[in-house]
Amino acid sequence: MKKILLSLFLVPFIVFAQEWDDELFQTENTPPPFYPFSISGSYLNVCEASFRTPGFDDSNLKYAQWETALAYTHPFSPVCGLIFGAGWVGTEVDMKNNPEFNETIFNYINFSVGFFTKAFSDWTWTATIAIFLDAEELSLVDYTLYQGVLWGRYNVCKFVELDFGLIIEAGLNKEKVWPIIGFIYTPCDKWHLNVVYPINISLEYDIIECFSAAASIRFLRNRHRVKDDEPNSQGIFEYETAGGEFDLTYRPFKWAMVKGFAGSTFGGDLKVSDRNDKNSTHYKFNGSFYAGASAVLSF
Repeated sequence: MKKILLSLFLVPFIVFAQEWDDELFQTENTPPPFYPFSISGSYLNVCEASFRTPGFDDSNLKYAQWETALAYTHPFSPVCGLIFGAGWVGTEVDMKNNPEFNETIFNYINFSVGFFTKAFSDWTWTATIAIFLDAEELSLVDYTLYQGVLWGRYNVCKFVELDFGLIIEAGLNKEKVWPIIGFIYTPCDKWHLNVVYPINISLEYDIIECFSAAASIRFLRNRHRVKDDEPNSQGIFEYETAGGEFDLTYRPFKWAMVKGFAGSTFGGDLKVSDRNDKNSTHYKFNGSFYAGASAVLSF
């Protein structure tokens, strides 16, 4: 049962992540249960969404996100070790007739290092620090995000796990903290209720041993600074939305997982600020269909 619960953490919850829908977040913050190396990748496409903000009736917003990550776990003993990670997060934020910036493709290069321990009875703790470097503007001050994660998981019994922790983000003239809080309830071998905000909110059913279906909530968030030659010179945007989806997951082996998903966002907000993260304008948009896929390979 513990191996089954741990393997769930290799599956994206939703993003936050810097990007919460993150294979990258899951891979770099969880020691793999069977193998020291993990490679993950995902792609998500959100269809055109119309705007609710007055004056933008003829505009729309498209969003896409792709990412890949590699993580290596180096154990010092059977109960503790280090986690090293590297990854790439790419996004497309394409607003028709955008008055703020013309750039549409944004990329982060990610590096992380963390520590995990299972030395305490029924507990698994991980602490990770990560850096997200803009792939085109390599400035550690103006274009870089920093993230820290402290995550504790406690096995109350073979049916219930409790989760506690914090996600801290700094950079782009802003600091923010999110709680990690929730539980995983497995009443039987086939049903899994995951209520861990903002990592994994889903109800999963194992159809057969290697094939499962789930209803999930996905959080999407992305934050970048644009270039200095844009209309809003070095402005900062933050894309944020959430959606409900249906997932199908195939696990042919303990070391491999493929997942497809489709759903609809509930509407969201594209917030654009000046270079100091002040004087913000909110472009509210409606919900739209999205779909994508992800995969994890451990060895």
